[in-house]
Amino acid sequence: MSAKNVFIVWKEYQRRVEVMAPYLGAECFYFHHAWEERSKFFKLLSYIPKTFNTLKCLLRNKPSLVFVQYPPTTALYAVALYAWISGAKYVSDCHMGVTNARWLKLPLARTLLKGGGVIVHNEHLVEQAEADLQIKPFVLRDGITKKRSPKSGDNALLKNLELTAKNYVIFPCSFSDDEPIQEVIDAAQALPEIRFVMTWHVEKLAKHIRDSLPPNIKLTGFLKAEDFNCLFTNAGAALVLTKHENVQLSGMQEAMAFGIPAVVSDLRTTRFLYRNYPVYVDNTAASIAHGVRFAIQNRMGLERQMEQLRLESEKEFFDQVTSLKFALGM
Repeated sequence: MSAKNVFIVWKEYQRRVEVMAPYLGAECFYFHHAWEERSKFFKLLSYIPKTFNTLKCLLRNKPSLVFVQYPPTTALYAVALYAWISGAKYVSDCHMGVTNARWLKLPLARTLLKGGGVIVHNEHLVEQAEADLQIKPFVLRDGITKKRSPKSGDNALLKNLELTAKNYVIFPCSFSDDEPIQEVIDAAQALPEIRFVMTWHVEKLAKHIRDSLPPNIKLTGFLKAEDFNCLFTNAGAALVLTKHENVQLSGMQEAMAFGIPAVVSDLRTTRFLYRNYPVYVDNTAASIAHGVRFAIQNRMGLERQMEQLRLESEKEFFDQVTSLKFALGM
């Protein structure tokens, strides 16, 4: 069977991939097991069936061009093996940064990245990739999903979660070390009149933290795409935070898509990508609380700013994806 291009993702869902793939003529294949979120051991264990299933998928579909989300390096191993067997080309989409040291330490990681094309999500990573890997990567920022307006069925989900439209803040986090989780919790304690909604696998948050959360923080667990979209669309503001430079914040793509005011970590890369449209904060409880309060109070004006940022970002994405397709001979 001859298939169109394929996009391999070792995660449950990735908005970046879903928006990007149609422009690249690629069909998405996700490889994820619910049990792998229990611990790091289970995550490592999951790489065994994922490798087998990825190879099975590629051999069945026989694509001549494979896109693979990197990290993890083990996903790249499977794709590179298929490319070696079949003569196909592959491109690594480095969604967490191409120079993530932990993954680059694995055997052959650098060699395999250099053996295919590499995509990074912002210009600040180009210099870093050139120095660390001696390659010239393509730049393709996240695309933006279609705008979603509130729907009549939204009320049931909001009621179930004890939320009121436009009176809560959504924090689309991953409970990772690069996020100021404790600072957000402290900010929520300082704003008892505002609900904070955290979306991700609850088990990723340490139990002692879960057991001591203030009453105005709601943990939703991992949400299906439509429920996640509903919560984002009806939020009064979005918290999109990171401690790291050179990071493109996926939550900003949602905020732009749904026209929601964004409270964003004030870093060199966020200023470069999002200019002066969001509300910028330091990663401290006091600054986050101040930013949230300001965003809620000035919601309508900030919504207009996010719409303008969406228009500018969409044009940049279209220009970049056109250049990428030309370079790949598509």
